[in-house]
Amino acid sequence: MYKLRKYHGNRVQSLTYEKNGRAGSVGIMDAGEYEFGAVEKETMTVCEGEIMVKIGDETEWKKYGKGETFVVPEHANFKLKTEDISTYYCVYG
Repeated sequence: MYKLRKYHGNRVQSLTYEKNGRAGSVGIMDAGEYEFGAVEKETMTVCEGEIMVKIGDETEWKKYGKGETFVVPEHANFKLKTEDISTYYCVYG
């Protein structure tokens, strides 16, 4: 089963799925800065573009490019920023 989720005025969209008891999503972000909250651990891999990330109380942005992965711990707030359209793959849990 697939489900389309839209955030921040449709500027971030993800297609979520579940397979063999594991949930994930593929998504696309328009240029901008966005804030989210993770319910469970999220492992995100950049597929295209560059995504800058701040997790929790971090004060410095960390940049991730195509093929790079970062982890957001469960129950953490995080900010994402991109200067152009970027895509990602996310696995939950």
